[in-house]
Amino acid sequence: MSTETLTRRSFLGLEGCHVFITGASGAIGGEAVREFLDHGCRVTAYDSQPLQLSGIDAERFSRLQLLNGDLTNEESIQSAFAKAQEKFGPATILIVNSAAESKTSDCPIWELPLEEWERNYKTNVQGSFLAIKHFLRSYQQSTGANLASPVIVVTETETSTSLTAGKAGLHYGLLNSVRDEILRLNAQGRINAVAPGAFEEDQGPGPADVARTMAFLASGRAAGHISGQCIRVEKGKEDSISDARVSESAVTKDVTRSIPQGLSKPKRNKIRVAVSIDLDAVSGWLGTNSHPDNVLADYSAGFFAARVGVPRLLRMLKKLDLANRCTWFIPGHSAESFPDEVKEVVASGCEIGLHGYAHEGAYQLTPEQERDVLTRCMEIAQNLTGKKPVGYRAPLYQLRESTLDLLEEFGFEYDASLTDHDCHPFFAPRRPPLQPIDFTKPASTWMHPVKESPNLPDRRPLVCVPCNYYMEDMTPMQFLPHTENSQGYVDVRVIENLWRDRFLWIRDNEEDPVFPVLMHPDTSGMAHVIGMLERMLGWLKEWEREGEVEFLQTVEIAQWWREKMIARGT
Repeated sequence: MSTETLTRRSFLGLEGCHVFITGASGAIGGEAVREFLDHGCRVTAYDSQPLQLSGIDAERFSRLQLLNGDLTNEESIQSAFAKAQEKFGPATILIVNSAAESKTSDCPIWELPLEEWERNYKTNVQGSFLAIKHFLRSYQQSTGANLASPVIVVTETETSTSLTAGKAGLHYGLLNSVRDEILRLNAQGRINAVAPGAFEEDQGPGPADVARTMAFLASGRAAGHISGQCIRVEKGKEDSISDARVSESAVTKDVTRSIPQGLSKPKRNKIRVAVSIDLDAVSGWLGTNSHPDNVLADYSAGFFAARVGVPRLLRMLKKLDLANRCTWFIPGHSAESFPDEVKEVVASGCEIGLHGYAHEGAYQLTPEQERDVLTRCMEIAQNLTGKKPVGYRAPLYQLRESTLDLLEEFGFEYDASLTDHDCHPFFAPRRPPLQPIDFTKPASTWMHPVKESPNLPDRRPLVCVPCNYYMEDMTPMQFLPHTENSQGYVDVRVIENLWRDRFLWIRDNEEDPVFPVLMHPDTSGMAHVIGMLERMLGWLKEWEREGEVEFLQTVEIAQWWREKMIARGT
């Protein structure tokens, strides 16, 4: 290997990456195969035509897999990614080089045959879509702690009417759409495009220069801050790369000139993630979900939660290094009924918060019963952990003003049941109880605004860390036969996308927000759900590696926010 190649390898840091290249038999595709092999990559080269690659030594050839197939056929491309993964593991770099050869390069649009337009559109747009779709699907299904961020580089062609027509949708549609959607899989996921100009022999850049630009864009070390951009490799055009050799001078001189001035690194907005688990188990069927028609099969789901769901969640949290950075809210009934499982939870180093005794809602109790339940549960928790509990979440979020009175009286630091705000803590409100309207009475008796407390407006220092149905797993993904708002058959990907969309919006629009994620071993302990939670938390950890996320116990979030408010004098 030449000294130049070694220099480029050390600069781009692509060694060992698995690169999947479509259109590999063409001039640009063939050069891309050579370029990535020279950088120490494992390469899967895919095309409908036989691949003629000469001059590749035995060592490089051992890192090359040649596959034939039709890029416009979904079964073919899906099979190709499966074969690629079987040989080299998951691909983390996709080079979409699917430009069809135009037979009418000099044909004006008013004379362009529809068949030619459709042929190019099918190859350039449909083929690109299928390659990107199955690359990202394969990546999603293979997500692991050591998997590199996904990178896509698309070849755009601007040299004929029919080719431009096919590719137009890529830069303005698919490219921009994937730029945003790829972040759902990985916080550092990227997509960019390379637009080669017309090649003239011995004049200006050629296919090898395009391939070098692809390698540059694929490198997280060199171009990790670039996404959604199109770099032109063409001679004599402003804002293009006239010589795309990958070197430090090229990066500082040519590539930066191709990036719009408005492009900058995203702000480092710290998001504090509050992972919590409500260990309802059997208690969930005794309190808020009690019903005269509950049967043995219902209670059996509670035993599953404690004896199967809890160990599964503990293993998953330990695998992600989150076991001691989360909070378990445990009903007294669960703690006393399943002591072995609860001891394992305590041993993980997590925070333990209260969650009622038999998962009873405050409105089911008298004030005296509510006090008795709270003091009994405090005693159980203190016996488990050796220290007084300071956090509380009401079963099914059913607390009332008397509940907050008790939390104040016993010196709790926070409650995690209300959503006056959805991504910022707030001091517990002090409001007069709202009364339901009696519509049998004259309208003048009930047309009144909400009354404010005549004394203090809130209950500081008692903090509320937000949580509700949109931040949890059970309501959409657990079937509760006698609970009207339970669903249980929602695809886990719907909830995963809901949470990711929520996170991304909060990241872009809120300052120092919190992001609660609430699980139940009853729900997230199920085999078809826990994998989604592992993906979701793993995705959040990608943001943690970028310095934008911090996982904290709920009490730590309450303390951080309270101290921030004190420092501001609010």
